[in-house]
Amino acid sequence: MFVLRDGDDFPDDPLDSVLSLAEFLTAAGRVAETYSAQRIADGLWFLAGDSGLFHELYNPSVPENLRVRCAAAIRQLYAQLFEPLCQNVLSHGDNGESVENPLNSICYMWWDVFPTWGRPGDPVARRIDEVLLGVMRDTLPSENVACVESALHGLGHWHITYSDVVESIVEEFLRQRPAIGVSLRDYARAARRGRVL
Repeated sequence: MFVLRDGDDFPDDPLDSVLSLAEFLTAAGRVAETYSAQRIADGLWFLAGDSGLFHELYNPSVPENLRVRCAAAIRQLYAQLFEPLCQNVLSHGDNGESVENPLNSICYMWWDVFPTWGRPGDPVARRIDEVLLGVMRDTLPSENVACVESALHGLGHWHITYSDVVESIVEEFLRQRPAIGVSLRDYARAARRGRVL
């Protein structure tokens, strides 16, 4: 498994990159046994954005079933790292000033720095997009509002490419969770319109 601290340890081959990503995501909770929250957060910022590794999810030279499995494994990042380790607080707007855990920041911004907000015109990408939207949808029932906010943030950005899908997911979320707080409800309504920051 590659390490999070720099790009020199990442494989060059697209197939190996996707395999390594899937392996890391599937067992993401293991990094908490070795690294501090700050080190993990720094690594995840790099992984989601500057590493470029997630671009390989759309590489047709990698078998689709592996790319789908890797994309779906992002659920484990939420289940094993963000859900148990993030503070159960919101980060958008003025809320972020009181958040002390560095993992909350990358949790909130995960889909913001992720290398795509969907590619609906690309038939190769469509299946991966469906899986990634499914990861966001499946995160919404979380008991940790940081994870819910992260998913809504991602959906808000993906509204630009999948407006009907995003609106449907968020509307269902609002129906299923009527007791959420005012701030999160307002954020969900903003996400439904693609108006997230």
